[in-house]
Amino acid sequence: MIETELEAQTQLVVLARTLQVPPQHLAPLARLGAVHLSAIQQQILRALHAEHADTFRRVSPIVPIFPVGVGVALFERVVPPVLAARFLGAVGVKHPQKCAQALCAVDAVYAADGAPYLDPNVFEQLMRYGRPEPITRIINELLRRRDYVTAARFLSVVDEPLIAALEQSVLDDAGLVFTAAYAYPAHTLSRIVRQLLAGPRQRLPAMLHTVLAGPPALHHAMLALFCKVAPDVTATLGDIFFGRGTAHEVGRFLLTAVNRNASPALLTVIGRLDPVALWALSTNPQFADTDVLGALVRSLDGKDEADPWRGLFALSARLSEPARRHIAATLAELDETSVAALPAHATDATYWPALLQLLAESEPAAQSRVAAIWSRLSPEWQAGIERHIHENRYDTRLSRITDALTTVTPEEVFFRRRQQIRQRGEDHFASW
Repeated sequence: MIETELEAQTQLVVLARTLQVPPQHLAPLARLGAVHLSAIQQQILRALHAEHADTFRRVSPIVPIFPVGVGVALFERVVPPVLAARFLGAVGVKHPQKCAQALCAVDAVYAADGAPYLDPNVFEQLMRYGRPEPITRIINELLRRRDYVTAARFLSVVDEPLIAALEQSVLDDAGLVFTAAYAYPAHTLSRIVRQLLAGPRQRLPAMLHTVLAGPPALHHAMLALFCKVAPDVTATLGDIFFGRGTAHEVGRFLLTAVNRNASPALLTVIGRLDPVALWALSTNPQFADTDVLGALVRSLDGKDEADPWRGLFALSARLSEPARRHIAATLAELDETSVAALPAHATDATYWPALLQLLAESEPAAQSRVAAIWSRLSPEWQAGIERHIHENRYDTRLSRITDALTTVTPEEVFFRRRQQIRQRGEDHFASW
């Protein structure tokens, strides 16, 4: 799945939490992407836990004989939660089952106090050997505190029994969405959402209603969840979210994405919707607003990922003609490099008909600028553009573009390509 900027933003918040600094102080690091930010955060956590690991390991030999039932009560009274979490992390490598039993035996408030300080090296093992019911109590306590960053660590490593317990016991819908926004890596989120969709409690419709009626921050978190789950799960969520939400509620969601600079993420979601949800969404009054349409298009200036471009083309094909004309005009006004890349984006997104429809309905000035830029592309691209225009029967309506292109036959393109390969061979493979 293509990583979105929104994922990088959420992981920047997690890194800032680890370093105990405001996220804005780390803003330049967002360009590293979610994968690298998560790796940095994990390395920092491991370094912090390794600092005193040897000290804690000295008591490791007594863990097998430590009576969990009696000892935990004493432990809670005399050992601070942070120290207990550091201890569990240090000895959990050798004794994961015993440590998981201890974690599940302590009071949920005590465990939530120490949860942010658990060593990531053993966190997944503790979850694997722990019982679902006590762990869900800890998650509920973290959600009550709105400590979504720590709760996200639980969602990242849950197994099937714990997923089933989440559906039954973790009833804070908004809290789950906020937590999912910070979970990384996101491979478990699709399993959780599928359980919420198909499980006995059928949680998803009510959860999505909570999101639609919620504040912009919750909309933003839901958009992150949309982007993180598998494309088929996104499509299923979209059927419910955009199909059942009122025009006003969905419109608020769209405005949140635009106002919070998350338009590429929104377009990525749109590109994964099923036709029914896409048609329902395209009728929203917000897509008649030229400011909204312009912001969506301009957000892709310089973007090379296929997913958001697919969303823009899929949406434009279902909008009214005035909306398409505005999209086309804005596309033509993008940076010259972005306009030159439009054929590549249409190819990657497999949406040539939608791009040609936009250009065919655009004003003469927009067509002329596109034609001038495309006329400077390589002969191969020009031949491809002309072929797509002819195959989709836009020869007359896009004559400004076809007249500007240098006509090259497929045979000539093939010959030039063979000639370039032969020249490279002479330069670099003289031994041939």
